[in-house]
Amino acid sequence: MRALRTARNAQIHGAAFIVAALVAVLFVSSGIGSGAENALRDSRDTLRITPASGEIVIVEIDGRSLSEIDEWPWPRRHYATAIEELDRLGAEQIAFDIDFSSRSEIAEDARLAKAIDTIGQPVILPTFRQLSRAGTGQTISEAIPIPGLRENSFLASVNVFPGADGRITHYPNGTTTNGTARPSLANMLAKKGGEVDLFFRVDQAIAPNTIPRLSFIDLVEGKVAREDVAGKRVVIGATAIELGDRYSTALYGVQPGVVIQAQAAETLLQDRARSDLPAWFTLGLLMASIALALVVQRRSADRRLGPSALAIGTGAFFVVLALALDQLALPYIPLAGPLLFVVLFVGLHRAIGAAASLEAERMTDTASGIANGAAMARVLTHRPQMRVAVARVADFGDVATVLGSSRLAMLDGEIVRRLALLSGIEDVYRIDSGLFGWLVSENGEDNPDELFASARALFNAPFDVDGERFRLSLNFGFVAGSIEGATYASADARKRGLVWSSNAENIHEGAHFRQHLLSELDEALSNGAISVVYQPKLRFADGAIAGAECLVRWNSREFGHISPSEFIPILESKDRIDELTRFVLRQAIDDYRLAVEAGRELNIAVNISAQLLGDEAFVTYAMEAIGAVERSGDGGITLEITESAPLADSVRARSAIMRLRASGARISIDDYGTGQATLHYLQDFPVQELKLDQSFVRGLRQNRKDQIMVQSTIELAHALGFAVVAEGVEDRSTLDILRELGCDYAQGWQIGKPMSWAELAAFVNDHDATYAAA
Repeated sequence: MRALRTARNAQIHGAAFIVAALVAVLFVSSGIGSGAENALRDSRDTLRITPASGEIVIVEIDGRSLSEIDEWPWPRRHYATAIEELDRLGAEQIAFDIDFSSRSEIAEDARLAKAIDTIGQPVILPTFRQLSRAGTGQTISEAIPIPGLRENSFLASVNVFPGADGRITHYPNGTTTNGTARPSLANMLAKKGGEVDLFFRVDQAIAPNTIPRLSFIDLVEGKVAREDVAGKRVVIGATAIELGDRYSTALYGVQPGVVIQAQAAETLLQDRARSDLPAWFTLGLLMASIALALVVQRRSADRRLGPSALAIGTGAFFVVLALALDQLALPYIPLAGPLLFVVLFVGLHRAIGAAASLEAERMTDTASGIANGAAMARVLTHRPQMRVAVARVADFGDVATVLGSSRLAMLDGEIVRRLALLSGIEDVYRIDSGLFGWLVSENGEDNPDELFASARALFNAPFDVDGERFRLSLNFGFVAGSIEGATYASADARKRGLVWSSNAENIHEGAHFRQHLLSELDEALSNGAISVVYQPKLRFADGAIAGAECLVRWNSREFGHISPSEFIPILESKDRIDELTRFVLRQAIDDYRLAVEAGRELNIAVNISAQLLGDEAFVTYAMEAIGAVERSGDGGITLEITESAPLADSVRARSAIMRLRASGARISIDDYGTGQATLHYLQDFPVQELKLDQSFVRGLRQNRKDQIMVQSTIELAHALGFAVVAEGVEDRSTLDILRELGCDYAQGWQIGKPMSWAELAAFVNDHDATYAAA
């Protein structure tokens, strides 16, 4: 079994890994993930916001400067004054992000040219390429300063190129204009080289608002202090909104072009230009790391970390590494693809694992951990030629009563271990309480007498279970290809006092009955053969008919009237009880709406098989149906859950009950007192009502013990806030006793027999009239 679990786990790991890898590779290679990567990058940049160096200063043509120099374009003498003032103040570099490619007045151009020629350093002037449209065509034009300005200047490219998302994230080292390769303005300000037409990423973490700025008008009017400019690299450009030179950036929104030039220069000046590792390389490295970790974990004896934890841990290491490289301005590690892979792998692994675990639980007896009849049936489906052997433990019910559930599981394990000693047995299955089976190959044991004599001999020695000693006797059934047939045969052997039997003839009548009911179910639900009747409930507090319980009637065309005690277990065992319950619930809700329309506050109870609490589709259906009901006063829908029914998953059942109650249903425990988990139900399940089983109620008059049990149950229920319903009230004296004991509701023939909805409505009217007259 352990080897099978290991192989199953390996399949789960592999399936989750392959699917997650395919999706992540497609995500990265198709470019779908670029948006996610950009968003992640922006988030990462916010973790390393850094100020500008202060070495680069912007002289901004701002709104105030435009207002005070009240003409545009400005006469070029103002730029000449700015150059001379900056030179006087000791600026290390002077650069412009202003277009000087067209001529202005001759005197103005000459004044600017003279200023450029006479200062003690070259001025950097911009050049750029732009798209021009003429008619229906388009051409590339190149803008360079006019000849009078460019002879004694350095020319630098100021082109910026938005990405596919319209944002400026990358910046060129330079561009070729007028046939000449020219460095970019940022490269010249930073005094850094770089290959023309290659781009670097502008470091968005450099905060633009920390770049020093001076107003142009303050500069030309001599109001700028020397220490604000001396030794600094100064770039003059427009920041006024009116001039429109603005671009969208990744982290700081729309910024003026001159700010982007300065931010790009700061990136180079602070050595924060980073290369990017290829996304596919990072993803591949992560997947290889996780795959290696899974292989090492599988071969290791220490498996405290599961596959999900290993994947999350490896992914976390990559994130930490990426963030560390961010802080050091080292190569950028893309994380969108790797994170998607980790999330998908963990999600798929857990989803597939959960589905596999549920399937394994369905194939396993929860108490003992032994493979059950469903697992045996699955194997038989794939190997129909196998013969089925079933061992029936005599008087197993008495043994179970003595041992209790926990020690009974220990005994089951011991029985399986002994049977597994038989030659040729691969697996032993726990079919039911006291029933164990295994499969025999058609080429296996040819002598059943010898086989089952050996099996009986294994049980000659007594069992010792936690101090209790038992000697067990077994009878066997042996039938080809049928678990049910072998089970019947083992009962036949027990009945006739045989070691074993292959007589399954009595199975056919029962099988015919079951199969006919199952095949007739859909038709019976649609043609009225299955119907709902109502048995009224009396409320002791005011003597009113407070509600009714839905009871199902089946009038079969072949078998006539069939008792619910016959057809409900069959539907439950064949997973068809869902269809019947939905039918009854729909009918109850429809009739309840009629009661609301008639002004009656009735509570309609519907029986729910406990196994449906583990059926998510049914729970969702019931929640939606009940949630759509408009309740009137104390009226509504009650769901009666059979207390004696087994709950394979109490956690899931509790969750289902809580959700059903939240949708508006009243929750009641039916047949209370007959099951094995009475206190467990009271402690763990959010119920509102207990329904005493009629076996206690019918003996109230004669049996003092029943009176004590009913009284104590009512007192306990009231202390816990539960209402109590007594069913099976058949006479007046029993009704009076229940009233004296403080019971809340009564149901039985003394109150009213099961009846149609129309009859119930008339009954309620008559009862109310009689009660009012009294």
